[in-house]
Amino acid sequence: MVAQFSRPRGTLGHVAGWVMAHRRSNVERNRWTVGLLDLQPADRVLELGCGPGVALGLVIAKLQDGSVTGLDHSALMLRQAAKRNAAALRSRQLELRHGSLEYLPAHGTTYTKIFSVNVAQFFPDKVAAFRALADVLSPGGLIATTHQPRNAGASNEDARRAAEIFSNAMAEVGFTKIRTEFLALRPAGAICVLGVKPR
Repeated sequence: MVAQFSRPRGTLGHVAGWVMAHRRSNVERNRWTVGLLDLQPADRVLELGCGPGVALGLVIAKLQDGSVTGLDHSALMLRQAAKRNAAALRSRQLELRHGSLEYLPAHGTTYTKIFSVNVAQFFPDKVAAFRALADVLSPGGLIATTHQPRNAGASNEDARRAAEIFSNAMAEVGFTKIRTEFLALRPAGAICVLGVKPR
């Protein structure tokens, strides 16, 4: 079941999607992350690993002329996100794309804000991943990476270690104004590491 949270599929994938959309800590973590983005009405936003689309809906509610793209490598999650945000899809304020980091350059779009929630821990090469994201982020754009440890025995110290790993990778890529925010949750708190792409 644990593997379903990295790439949901089949019956267990439906269960994982329901958990991601309804578990209180998941919803709170997504709402908190979107709040940290300081969204502006015309922002172009990318959520990496959008899952069932909970955070996408929160972003859409804050945009006027802006747009949001949800990228996920699970077709099942994209179907759930499409159902949850059908009106925004119809108005073309929302775009859903199947794929992962390798998809981004081919798409040819740049974003003013990029965020992910419980995704970056799966990057095998975090420096390469943040470099790929920087390539599609506008100068002066903001990136936000949230993580709440969910492993057995997870602790706030696990969250802080993840923050250090993400911060170091962002710094190596060249992000500036890197900072870490902390949200008290159970069983372990969530961290969000934010950085700005230099102009």
